[in-house]
Amino acid sequence: MKTARVIIMLTSALLIFKSVSALGQTVSKKQIDSINNLQYDTKVANTSKSIQWFTKNLENAQKIRYPQGIADSYANLGLVYYINGKYDKNTDCMLHAIRWYENLGMKSKLAHAYAEYGYQLKTRNMELAVKTMQKGMKLAEANKDEYELRAIYDNYGVLKEMKNELDSALFFYNKSMSLKQKGNDQIGIPYSANKIAIIKLMQHKIAEAKKLLDYAYQIRIKINDVYGIGENLNYYAYFFKETGNDKEAINYFNQAVSWSRKNKFPSLLQDNYQGLSEVYERERDFKNALENYKNHVMYKDSILNLDIRSKQAQLDTEYQTEQKEKEILLQRAQLAEKNIWILGGFALTVFTILLGFILYNRQKQKTIQLQKENELKDALLKIETQNKLQEQRLRISRDLHDNIGAQLTFIISSLDNLKYGFRIEDEKLQNKLNGISDFTRETIYELRDTIWAMNKDTINFEDLKTRISNFIENAKIASQGIDFEFLCRGDFDAVVFTSVEGMNIYRIIQEAINNALKHAQANKVIVTVNKDDNGYEIEIIDNGLGFDYDNINLGNGLNNLRKRAKEINGKISVTSQKQIGTTVSLHFKTI
Repeated sequence: MKTARVIIMLTSALLIFKSVSALGQTVSKKQIDSINNLQYDTKVANTSKSIQWFTKNLENAQKIRYPQGIADSYANLGLVYYINGKYDKNTDCMLHAIRWYENLGMKSKLAHAYAEYGYQLKTRNMELAVKTMQKGMKLAEANKDEYELRAIYDNYGVLKEMKNELDSALFFYNKSMSLKQKGNDQIGIPYSANKIAIIKLMQHKIAEAKKLLDYAYQIRIKINDVYGIGENLNYYAYFFKETGNDKEAINYFNQAVSWSRKNKFPSLLQDNYQGLSEVYERERDFKNALENYKNHVMYKDSILNLDIRSKQAQLDTEYQTEQKEKEILLQRAQLAEKNIWILGGFALTVFTILLGFILYNRQKQKTIQLQKENELKDALLKIETQNKLQEQRLRISRDLHDNIGAQLTFIISSLDNLKYGFRIEDEKLQNKLNGISDFTRETIYELRDTIWAMNKDTINFEDLKTRISNFIENAKIASQGIDFEFLCRGDFDAVVFTSVEGMNIYRIIQEAINNALKHAQANKVIVTVNKDDNGYEIEIIDNGLGFDYDNINLGNGLNNLRKRAKEINGKISVTSQKQIGTTVSLHFKTI
């Protein structure tokens, strides 16, 4: 039944477009709606064809000036571009759809568009994703729109799961499942079942998780949900991977790869290759691990490889176009104002001063309205540009993490295999391999810190405090017998640093502690952060050997500390006494 209905709908869509092309006639609103209202699984089954359909549908809706058809076509294009991994076009289309629905006052459609776009942003900008989806959820709840709330609760649960808020995620997944079962939503029920299964798996409730996965898979087989079947094969593979059954995990990942390649689902395909690489690495089959990792990177690059300079030129062009439109609007407003004044001058001979004042006042309101519209356009343009630049930054950081990070990890694994797989009797060679391995691990830590700072425009104090605490905890583990204290004095609730300030503060503390551990032979290290009206003071105190400050060459270490302090307009001072210890102090103020 389901397959037949999909075939009928696809056939109808093709007949509409063919008949329009053949006869050269303008399509009707009903024909446009029939394309926009295709089932979800039909839309995502073949994204290349779907892009052609909805692009043509958008053109036809614009020709006959059908606002709802335009809005729906943009929303459908946004969905298909997201599935296809074209995130810049996804953002553009979804923002157009939201504006159209707002202007039309279509609250249900607007709620759906906000929630859908929020979900699509989840891997690019989590903070914006949550805010956007909450807008859609509040609109749907205010309208008591149970149909839209099915998907919204489901997708909002995904965001909670990604933030590791498992109880909240399970709460929203169950709310969605109840609404879907109430409405007998055969397409939607498997999505909720799979999501609940993953939470159960994370809670180590293995039997419950497997039962839910089977329940979802059987429904998708029954209704022939092509994309859903590929997704479920992926879920099975990760289930067996997490439960330690590598043989079954490899089997299901290979099935998922075959299905995703056959049906052209690049996002699923690169995820399956990554899963295969991880399982083979755990099995110590490094040849297959490397081969599948290369496939993962290849498909990922095919999705995310954008020409940044071309994109920047496009943004510049759009900005210039906006500026020209605003200049034209201002010129028209000024011309209209002059015309009103001239008309008022002539009208003074016939009409009263009061009428002239009313006309002037009315025009003034129009000018104010135009200025407000221009300000709103500026704000929207700024937000869109920031979002796109943030996406580019996230892509770069993901590439650093996934490509360079994985390669460094592979080097460490290879070195470990050399050390344990061969009897190396040459002590110098053994020490050299250990040195390379340690250096590579330190490089990974440095890379993670860089990515952490790179992904943020600002760093609040709590985030920085957590980072410093984690470093100190790791130092405790690595340096047993040394007592650490980390103290904060002052009101830090509203303290926010720039990413440059936060990174330099962290590096100064990190280097000072490392010096105390490596050179001072200290058994106690105290880190204090003080805040008062004069700014900030950070001290790293150790009770180590100390040194004669006037008669020792401190080398690059102190120079590095001074350079970092200078970058945040701060000052470094070092005091030390032999057999008593060393104190490194940083004083700075934020702008």
